[in-house]
Amino acid sequence: MLPKPVWNPLNPVLAALGLAALWLLPALALAQAQQEPETTTFQDWDLICFDTPDGERCQMQQTLQIDDPEVDGLYVQASLHLDGDHHVLEVLLPLGVELRPGILLQIDDGEEFRGEFIACVQQGCAAAREIGPERLQELRGGRHISIAFRALHMEQPLAFDLSLMGFTDASERLR
Repeated sequence: MLPKPVWNPLNPVLAALGLAALWLLPALALAQAQQEPETTTFQDWDLICFDTPDGERCQMQQTLQIDDPEVDGLYVQASLHLDGDHHVLEVLLPLGVELRPGILLQIDDGEEFRGEFIACVQQGCAAAREIGPERLQELRGGRHISIAFRALHMEQPLAFDLSLMGFTDASERLR
């Protein structure tokens, strides 16, 4: 048997604050929509910059559309951004991936390394990996990065190559 909820005089205050926050969401979304991000293309990578209260923030990304007659709108998206002084590589994959093994990444024919899934949202499942200075240099000097993952109920992983053309120019402009 579950315990009875205890009356807490703070609960109505939290409820009122929550309702006020919900009321403000459309206004915040409208304000953000009016501030279009600035996008600059560097060969196969887009650098997307937008204003925040703390100054301009940029991330770079590449989206690979996957032609599959059985699934409409399938894509793999890789992005790189700064989190403090650290570069973070995030990969957004379609829903229906096996989460436990994470993803496998490989720059050209180099050493394989893993990324762990951090969340699944309506757009897909995101995996992330901090990129150290040595790996960043490999990415800047590479031709492509392979991203492999396992779809649910499939024994063989799926692998896709993303071009690294333009990666260096875009990554040097991250802030």
